[in-house]
Amino acid sequence: MSGITEHLMSLGMSEYEAKAYIATVVLGEGTIKEISDESKVPRSRAYDVMERLLEKGFVEVGNTNPRCYRANDPAEVFGHLIEDLEKARDEVVKALEEIGSTAERKNNPIWTIKGEWAIDHKVAEMIDSAKREVVMISIHNDYLRRYARIVASASEKKTVTVVMLEGSRDFIGSLGKTRLLSITKGKLSPPEPFITNAMEDVDKSMEYDVELIMVCDREVSVILSKEGSGHRAIISSGTVVDYFINRMMDLTIMEAKECD
Repeated sequence: MSGITEHLMSLGMSEYEAKAYIATVVLGEGTIKEISDESKVPRSRAYDVMERLLEKGFVEVGNTNPRCYRANDPAEVFGHLIEDLEKARDEVVKALEEIGSTAERKNNPIWTIKGEWAIDHKVAEMIDSAKREVVMISIHNDYLRRYARIVASASEKKTVTVVMLEGSRDFIGSLGKTRLLSITKGKLSPPEPFITNAMEDVDKSMEYDVELIMVCDREVSVILSKEGSGHRAIISSGTVVDYFINRMMDLTIMEAKECD
C-alpha cells in the first residue's frame, strides 16, 4: 500500500488523507472506527480527515448513526482531480512565463543541474539543439542506455560520435548512424581526475564519479557525475574547461578503435 500512498500524496493528499481513502476503498464503506483501524490513522484525527475527503469529493457519507463513509469511484474522482491539476498547471505556467519574460538573465558560463528529470531534459535539449556534431565519452553506460533513442535520432541529422570504455558491442545497431568507438580506461586522455580539478571552482566539496561527458558543436559541454545516490550535471559554455574537454575528446578519439 505504501506505493499507492506515495502516489496519492504526490497528487496533493496528506499522508492521513491518503491512508484513510485507501482504507475506505478496501472496506467498501466504514465508520470512523473501522476506517481508523484499517488505515492506522489515529481515531482522534480520523473524523477531521474523512470530513476533508468528503469536502474534496473523494468520499460520500450516509445518514446513519454512527456516520458511515463510502469511497466515490476512483476513476471519476481522479479524472476530475487531474483535470483540475492540468488547468492549474496551465494557469501557473502562463503566469510565470509572463513574469519571467521581463527578467534579466546574467550570462553565467557554468551551471549545475540536479534531479533526473531536469538532467534528462537538459541533455535531450542539448543533443537536439546541436547543429553539426555531438561527441560523447561514456564511462559508465547507464546514461547512454537512457539516451539511446535520442542519440539514434540525432545521428540521422548530424554527426554523432560515442566513445565507450566498456560494453561497446552491446550498443552496436542501437544508436542509428552513430560512429561507435571503444577505448581502454588506461588510454583515456587526460585521466578522470583532471575533470574534478577543472571543476573545483564550482563546488570544492564535490566528489566526482564521472559517468558521461558530452560536447555539442565544440561549444557547450556537459559532465554527468554520480554523487552517492544522486546525480549532477555541470553545463559549461565558452570556458577554459570546454577547451580542455575538446582537447581530451580529440586525443581520446585518436586512441580509440572502431567497433565492428
